[in-house]
Amino acid sequence: MNGLPGAESTQPIFAALSDETRRQVLALLGEKAASASRLSAPLGISRQAVAKHLRILVEAGLAHRRREGREVVFELVVDGLGPAIGYINALGSGAGGPDSSASDSR
Repeated sequence: MNGLPGAESTQPIFAALSDETRRQVLALLGEKAASASRLSAPLGISRQAVAKHLRILVEAGLAHRRREGREVVFELVVDGLGPAIGYINALGSGAGGPDSSASDSR
């Protein structure tokens, strides 16, 4: 791989964020915790499709599930973006790259 720290651990996060629907789910969860059923209407997709997207977000550490009575409710995990933010910051500063000591000649 490349020399950037955390490159492997960020793969599930970037994979989850690569899908527009999952980004919409995260935006909705950022407003209010919700069940798959409650998310399906604003997204215009089935509850089953929402559940699939939520599973991927939970596995990536971007959402958390909890039981509320008979309902499973999902919430945004803001700290879940930390590894990806760290990776992007390291990438932006040139840390760990093959020419990280070379100056920019542009």
